[in-house]
Amino acid sequence: MRQAPVSFLLACVFLLGACGKPTDPKAAFHQGDYETAFELWLPLAKQGDLEAQNFIGIHYHLGLGVERNFRKASEWFQKAAEAGFPDAQRNYGDMFYYGRYVAQDYYQSFIWYFAASQQGHETAKRLLETLTGQNKLTPNQQMHAKLEANKYIADVQKRFQSHDTYIKDK
Repeated sequence: MRQAPVSFLLACVFLLGACGKPTDPKAAFHQGDYETAFELWLPLAKQGDLEAQNFIGIHYHLGLGVERNFRKASEWFQKAAEAGFPDAQRNYGDMFYYGRYVAQDYYQSFIWYFAASQQGHETAKRLLETLTGQNKLTPNQQMHAKLEANKYIADVQKRFQSHDTYIKDK
């Protein structure tokens, strides 16, 4: 009886190993393997990866692979949002808009939607337009919220510039 070559056996072992759990958290998430995705995202999030922090927030917010927990979702979204990650800024804005774990606060929601929209986040832009159209904030409140959002927008060119003389540059 003839023995299989070593390279064939190694290839089989490799292929069997490849059938195991995914190693890419985004791929695992999109395949619906939320437990694995969470396990893979969490160490990255703890190391400061902004995308991972946002995804951990999503897991907690929707209860995907973990028990739903708005407090933890809010904490993870906040970390990434304050660091300037547009997806997390939009998600953190939603927390304020709907009053999930945090008190409902349209001013805070406006800040986060504006920061994300200034960085090209199209959904945040539409949400900002909706919020503005609902007349939840006065034009003066909107202007101040835009100025406050500037500290979460890394690119100076994308920051809001007020031409009002009574507002100091920030």
